[in-house]
Amino acid sequence: MTIKATSRILLAITFLVCTPGWSQVPLTQVVNRIAPAVTLASVPANNVPRVAGSSIEFDATVTGVAVAAPTGSIQFTVTSLGTSPALSGTAPIIGGLSTWTTTPASEGFTVTAAYAGDLNYLPLTVSLPAGAAEDFDFTLPAVTIAQGSTWNGTMQVVSLNGFTGTISWACQNVPPQIGCPMTQTTSTFTTANESVAQSFPLAITTSPGDFIPAAGLLLLGFAFSFKSRRRLQLLAGLAFSCVFLFGMTGCGSGGTAQWDPITPKATYQVTITGVSGILTHSKQLTVVVQ
Repeated sequence: MTIKATSRILLAITFLVCTPGWSQVPLTQVVNRIAPAVTLASVPANNVPRVAGSSIEFDATVTGVAVAAPTGSIQFTVTSLGTSPALSGTAPIIGGLSTWTTTPASEGFTVTAAYAGDLNYLPLTVSLPAGAAEDFDFTLPAVTIAQGSTWNGTMQVVSLNGFTGTISWACQNVPPQIGCPMTQTTSTFTTANESVAQSFPLAITTSPGDFIPAAGLLLLGFAFSFKSRRRLQLLAGLAFSCVFLFGMTGCGSGGTAQWDPITPKATYQVTITGVSGILTHSKQLTVVVQ
């Protein structure tokens, strides 16, 4: 029996299909990663006024397909629009949410949330801007004062980025040789005046010393007591008065309130501090006594 050419071709194809080595060749499936959906929000929201020094919670939501949720972590970075250093941190993705909390500087900033990706999802980075925080600032004057006199002046206080509230002021770390009395202890900004700088009164006092007036009284007493005696007795009395007064002045500087020594000529530092809620700012006031 002769097999035609067409039949031979059909038999060859049948042989190849039914051969185990040919039919069991493995197939390769290529799966491409997809981009997840990443959203970034903050608490309080980035469009809500915040107070300088307050913490902010950043929430990154990462979603994908239902059968394979994104895994891994989020790298958060806060970049200040001023001179403050960047802040960064990493938080895991749990149930599609990654949360990180930090305290940004008072300047405006931009926060980024970077997802590194995993087996199923591509890397993705999103960002969120935020404005500067509400704050206050103040400028101190230069103070030059003579021994025994009182200086009266003002410092300038300004509201930053819509700050409103009451600021409590205090003199701190005042050297014992000078005084820093405050006749006014608070300043207040409201929505009506927050755009206008305020002048806050300051005063610095120095001591003239008690030796000169007291010495005059004692010398006057010696003049009446010894006017009929010899000059030697008067001189002895004057010497005794000087020794006595210097001793009392020294005791006064040691803690008693009866005698105050004269304020020495020198440069002194006084800390001026303002507090409003969680905001605290301190600056050094330089006082030159001549």
